[in-house]
Amino acid sequence: MKTKYTILMALFAAAALSAHAQTSVPTPQSVAPDYTPPQNTVPMQTTYTYQNPHANTWDFYLMTGAWFFERSTMNAHHVLYDRVPPPAPDIYADGKLKLNMKDAAFFGFGAGYNITEQLSVHIQFAYANPDYTATFDGVTIGGSSTPVHSTVRFDADISTGDLAIRYDLLTGKFRPFIQASLGFMYIDTGIPNGPYYYWWDWYWGGYYGDAPTVDHTYFTLGATVGANYYFTKNFFGQLSYTSNWANMPHNWMHNQRINVSVGLNY
Repeated sequence: MKTKYTILMALFAAAALSAHAQTSVPTPQSVAPDYTPPQNTVPMQTTYTYQNPHANTWDFYLMTGAWFFERSTMNAHHVLYDRVPPPAPDIYADGKLKLNMKDAAFFGFGAGYNITEQLSVHIQFAYANPDYTATFDGVTIGGSSTPVHSTVRFDADISTGDLAIRYDLLTGKFRPFIQASLGFMYIDTGIPNGPYYYWWDWYWGGYYGDAPTVDHTYFTLGATVGANYYFTKNFFGQLSYTSNWANMPHNWMHNQRINVSVGLNY
């Protein structure tokens, strides 16, 4: 009896296992033990990459900073050496004006067009009003030629205009660049080189007005290295160093600028 019971239990277990094998869902591992599911080959983007195309866009910016000058020599013609009360004629002289200009702050603005992602063309203007000490060596004109020597202290008006080609070495938020430029430098010394204009006023009496001054415009060459940093897609700041040479009669006057700029690109 016990043997029959054991046989019946064995047959029942075998039937249960057979039914489970027929109804369970096959898996890839059960069909092919060496099967490997496909992997996602596209990496997830976890960091933001700056992408702001610069080709065919404009830059507009304001500049300021420090301007450093070296000693220079200008030709000074018809300098008003001594003003004599009428009717005696004023005394004029020709000679060389040696300028020692002090370092000064400057202000300016610029605009540029981005031809490609990294190549751009810019036009820039800057102005400074440095103090200077000048030594004048010359001879009087309009009569007997008498050697003259004098020293003056005054301030000059200096303005520049440049056309520049710029190349960005990198693309992105941080854009270091190199730049070459040519342009002009205008220097007005404020030293009279012509007659004072004279008016008569019934209340104030005689009045001497301003006279023409010693001024010249010179051709310049320049080179700049610097970098722009984009705080947003369109707003940037710039720090750069410019070395500039003005073609004066007796030497190339070397001057340098440290430029700080803010601007917009769009």
